[in-house]
Amino acid sequence: MEVILKKEEMGEVLNEVDFQQLKIENAQFLERIDERNQDLLQLKLTTGDTLQVLNCYKKRLQNTMVESTHLAREISVRNDILQRIELETEQVEQERAKAESINKKLRKQLSDYRVPDVLEYVQEKMEQEELEKNVRTWERKVEIVELSLKTQRRNWEQMKAASLMQEYGQLH
Repeated sequence: MEVILKKEEMGEVLNEVDFQQLKIENAQFLERIDERNQDLLQLKLTTGDTLQVLNCYKKRLQNTMVESTHLAREISVRNDILQRIELETEQVEQERAKAESINKKLRKQLSDYRVPDVLEYVQEKMEQEELEKNVRTWERKVEIVELSLKTQRRNWEQMKAASLMQEYGQLH
């Protein structure tokens, strides 16, 4: 409408055909604008859907990152545990080897061990008891000699003291 007024002001008068032509062009432009608006609206809807999908993927990515961090820590902890278990296994294997070596030695000793005959055992037992009896007898004899020695020392000390007393008495 503005275009028409400007043209009228300039001295140009539009005829009816031109006016109809402008109306048709205007309607076509309005139709195109509506189509573009529909396209824009469709693009906005698609953008909204895409943003929702994008946000969903971002959330999934965030959850996956958190889970990945957690799993990395879990893997690290399990690796540490595995290393400790391997060390303990190595120590246990060494201890087992030592125990097996000792066991072999003991089995060899056991296989080499000879049990004495009953009569031989009884004879050795009797000899042992006889030796123990002799030891007790000697111990008693030693005690008697020690007591006798103590008594003699005491007597000697008394005689010495008496002698000193006599000498002291004679000097005064």
